[in-house]
Amino acid sequence: MTKHVLKTIRLTTSALAITLAMCAAQSAFAKEKTYNFNIPAESTSKALMDFSRQANVQILFPYEVVSNRTSPAISGEYDRATVLKLLLNGSGLEIASQTEQVITLKVIGQADKTGSLSDPNATTEVIVTGTHIRGANPTSPVHTLTRKDIDRSGYSQIGDLMKSLPEVFAGGQNPGVFAATAGNIANQNYSDASTISLRGLGTDATLVLVDGHRLPSDSAFQGSDISGVPLQAVQRIEVVPDGASALYGADAVAGVVNMVLKKSYSGIDVSAEAGTSSQGGASEKTISILGGHAAANWYGLANIEYFKQDPLLASDRDFTSGVTAASALMDAIERNTLFLSAGANLGEHVDVSFTGLLNDRQSHGVTEYYYGRYTVDGHTPGYSAALMFDIHLPRDWQMHLTGVTSGSHNNVGTEFYGIVYGSYLKNSSQYVEVTADGRAFDTPAGPVKVAGGVGHREERHQESTPGAADYIGATRNVDYVFGEALIPLVQPSTTRTGLHELELNLSARSEHYSDFGQANSPEFGFRYVPFEDLTLRGSWGKSFKAPSFLQMYQSYTVYLFDAESAGYNGLPGSFEILTYGGNRDLLPERSTSWTLGGDFHPKKLDGLTISATYFDIDFKDRVVQPINPLSSALTGNPQFEPFVVWDPSAELQADTISRADTYYNYASTPYDPTKVVGLAYNNYQNATEQKVRGIDLSVHQSLDFGSAQLDVFGNASWLHIDQSLAASLPDVELSGTIFNAPKLKARGGATWQRGGFSATGIVNYISEETDNGVAPATVIASWTTVDLNLAYKLGAKSGFGQGARIALSASNLFDRNPPYAISPSLGYPGLHYDSTNHSILGRYVRLTIAKAW
Repeated sequence: MTKHVLKTIRLTTSALAITLAMCAAQSAFAKEKTYNFNIPAESTSKALMDFSRQANVQILFPYEVVSNRTSPAISGEYDRATVLKLLLNGSGLEIASQTEQVITLKVIGQADKTGSLSDPNATTEVIVTGTHIRGANPTSPVHTLTRKDIDRSGYSQIGDLMKSLPEVFAGGQNPGVFAATAGNIANQNYSDASTISLRGLGTDATLVLVDGHRLPSDSAFQGSDISGVPLQAVQRIEVVPDGASALYGADAVAGVVNMVLKKSYSGIDVSAEAGTSSQGGASEKTISILGGHAAANWYGLANIEYFKQDPLLASDRDFTSGVTAASALMDAIERNTLFLSAGANLGEHVDVSFTGLLNDRQSHGVTEYYYGRYTVDGHTPGYSAALMFDIHLPRDWQMHLTGVTSGSHNNVGTEFYGIVYGSYLKNSSQYVEVTADGRAFDTPAGPVKVAGGVGHREERHQESTPGAADYIGATRNVDYVFGEALIPLVQPSTTRTGLHELELNLSARSEHYSDFGQANSPEFGFRYVPFEDLTLRGSWGKSFKAPSFLQMYQSYTVYLFDAESAGYNGLPGSFEILTYGGNRDLLPERSTSWTLGGDFHPKKLDGLTISATYFDIDFKDRVVQPINPLSSALTGNPQFEPFVVWDPSAELQADTISRADTYYNYASTPYDPTKVVGLAYNNYQNATEQKVRGIDLSVHQSLDFGSAQLDVFGNASWLHIDQSLAASLPDVELSGTIFNAPKLKARGGATWQRGGFSATGIVNYISEETDNGVAPATVIASWTTVDLNLAYKLGAKSGFGQGARIALSASNLFDRNPPYAISPSLGYPGLHYDSTNHSILGRYVRLTIAKAW
């Protein structure tokens, strides 16, 4: 056990001992009778968060119930009860319980069993992703998907929902990504997982949390698989598309996605969904059962989900008629998931909670190339369990003790030319963390609040193929300490124009890696409110990301291809040698990022919110595979010339092949060293620099027509990524090129609701791309699709109709094929679309029937 581990354990033990001693002494809580409130006229949800911060109390409430309501401005010195009464007037909420530390609100009357998938009594803790301080407003951009947003999307799987977001690149390890043509190994659909790649920076650069706890890595690429998270159990999703290493760790370099699940629910909710494509193939069904009970001092909840998807074969589509008919463009998938959540009050000062997630996924796919037939069977069990103790300390301080264990195990059997190969990958992570947050001291502008913590994390990765020499077995230990401070500089005032409020957020993290040493990540943010309608925010920070186990320890592999598949236009029958593999000499990636944005919600236009953010990320030593797409390795592209040896000698070829752990001949004829025209090195290495910048824009407008409501919404992300592979080479733009994130991705629509009926129409747009996998490069057209979702909630007050609902949705309503692309057919004849950005599904119709008791 390292000295860093021992130090962390000593800190943890000391903190726990001090905490228990303070609780045993039953120290008197400081009770302030009145507080200085400055709450502008704003949405009730935001007003309650400001109330929580200014009154130094934790508040739990059903977020969706009041997110579109407006509360009056309140300024002056009042007691909590008076202000809360004003904020809740006409909101439909009332106090369920309260202590000096926590106030819980509930919907007036009984739970509405004729309502939505979310329980209106389900409470939301007022702490959002992007900060560790209760009641604080993050200075980084936060995109929140409420339960209402989830329901009207029409999606039944969380992976499909996340891929639709403008900030998310749909490539990486996701169903529908056709690995044979997807540009490079980072886009392989290895185990039919669903992962998230913010800004297209890689699935291992996006930190995924469930209720604030890390999910395990999956497969060789170590992105977190979210497919096992049951969508019915999700209360909301918070996306922070900004470097957050100072708050959450090095793997949050591209941002954080936190899926907040339902904490309490009383009743049973059963839903059944069936979907199919109008062109055939990929039919799916989902059955989900959610049940739970919430009492005064405890709650328990369980969600069981079964999902099955049939394969989509090339023969199901006229668009892919040139592909071998039996090839699966989307694999058959079957998945079982169990989610558990429970919590209890252990006396006045201690709360305990538990979250558990078990999933088991099986997949089957067939791919036929002109040089052979693959049959792949995958089996991936995964788990995550988190235990947390929340300890309420004097003067509104809280301590959180968290222990998490998680893992996934990929078993993949591949049959090729009648020979069965097995590969096994195992990822696991365990960590313990102690954090605390509270009020440090008062200033004339308000209280300074702080948060901090220490922790230890162990990560393991194992990869093996029976009978093969290559094996990866690696362990990484990380010890860390972090701190955050919220510093008010200007006290809120409704009478001071141009300087209504100003506060700073400072945070820093120090981490020690067992294989890389020390890394420090500072971050600075500000929140400036010139007047009540406008909030300006900005952030600046540094991030550090260690190379993944795959990038360091992957076995060295050599492939032999027909040279024409790499873009060579010379002598027919020529060969290309291509190398893949890890690099144990890799350096950590380092980045500097900053954002500047604002949120505008004018009082005169109730229900309107406009948000805009400019982001800029400067990566140094970015770990990449330099040749992408592979189909252009031998086109003479100057960007790839440093990594290509033309007319390699027989001795160099022999040495390259002899050093390989594995060698594959995928050429159409036997290997002949005299016919090799190029040797391309595509192992992982640190690129000189990668620059990412862009703009996020979102608009939301709610309109009330008495008996009906109209919600108009839209999100767009413009992205520009430049990469320089060597100091002597100019920058090359990656965004907007095939198999990379698009330059512009947008999604917008409207929902009309009257009584129990709602109709949602959504337009999705992906800008045109450049197919640089062929010479000369060609243009891939933009792609616009339309989604429609119709839902009806039965209004019966009693009987079987009570709590029943039905929904019919159609994705890609007008059945548009993906835009035509040339280069994918170079790697797989007959395939002519970018599977990382476009879908071959066509019109997909889903029917959902549900009932709550």
